[in-house]
Amino acid sequence: MNKKYDDWMRNSQQWRDKLDKALEQHGGEDVVTKYSNVAYAFPSSEPHLDSFDFPRIDEEGLFQWAKSKGYKVQLSHDNAADEDKHSPPVRFTKK
Repeated sequence: MNKKYDDWMRNSQQWRDKLDKALEQHGGEDVVTKYSNVAYAFPSSEPHLDSFDFPRIDEEGLFQWAKSKGYKVQLSHDNAADEDKHSPPVRFTKK
């Protein structure tokens, strides 16, 4: 792959742990977070359409992880600004 992707993969578990902790601390049933936070936790090998600063989300990995934590996940396109159409906020809803 490339160095940036290797770095994202190497650090993804730390980002995942931060995401898990933030969801736990929030304690809410409906949590919305920035696309990039989730992308660092679940980096895809596919390039992002609008940014070289963060990866695309590995949706399969994210959905499996979220399900194991009791969350439903969806990209919140309705909360995205026009310039963020490929990087919408990510909504976690407690099942």
